[in-house]
Amino acid sequence: MVKPPELKIKYCPFGCGGKIELTQDHQKFSAKGNVYQGKRWLYKCNKCEKGFTTTESDTISMEHLKVRKL
Repeated sequence: MVKPPELKIKYCPFGCGGKIELTQDHQKFSAKGNVYQGKRWLYKCNKCEKGFTTTESDTISMEHLKVRKL
C-alpha cells in the first residue's frame, strides 16, 4: 500500500504541543454521495488524539477502499 508523505509540520496544529504521526484508522465516511468503509490514512496528534487528512492522503486512501452502501 502506498503511504502518504510525512508533513512539514511536526507538532499539533490544534495547540496542545503533541507530535503529529501518520496512522491508519478503520473508518466509515461519505464522499460524493457514496459511503466508504475501510482503512484510511490520517495524521493524528499523539497527545490530544485529534486527527486530520490532506488532499493527498485522501486520494491515496480512496484508491484502496471499497464502495459500499450502508
